[in-house]
Amino acid sequence: MKTLTIIIITFLASCMNLKDNSNDLIGKWECYHKELEDGTTESVDAFSGEEFEYSCDGITIELNSDFTGIDDTGIKFKYQKKDSILTLGNRSYVIEKLTKAQLVIRNYDQKGINISNFRTKFRKID
Repeated sequence: MKTLTIIIITFLASCMNLKDNSNDLIGKWECYHKELEDGTTESVDAFSGEEFEYSCDGITIELNSDFTGIDDTGIKFKYQKKDSILTLGNRSYVIEKLTKAQLVIRNYDQKGINISNFRTKFRKID
């Protein structure tokens, strides 16, 4: 009985230390930085040969508590967070960092067929 009590107390203590930051997703997010997974922020246009910097193009998304969202162009979507995978509409991302003020996501491709894998950084603007 003493061993069972110790196990239960240990289990409850470990559950209290787990941080569920799903609620941190709720709000309006503005993209401020985009880079390749390796940190590269610039590339060369294959047709013109000119250098360009990867851009967020003013992306803003708003995530609501009812698991719906809307982007800056007015497109509505559903989202889901499962473990470290964030699905926005039909696209999946790995959550690299999630705090009350910052969200960092990286493209997630289960099939491994993407040529480029981007990391996108957002800040909360609520």
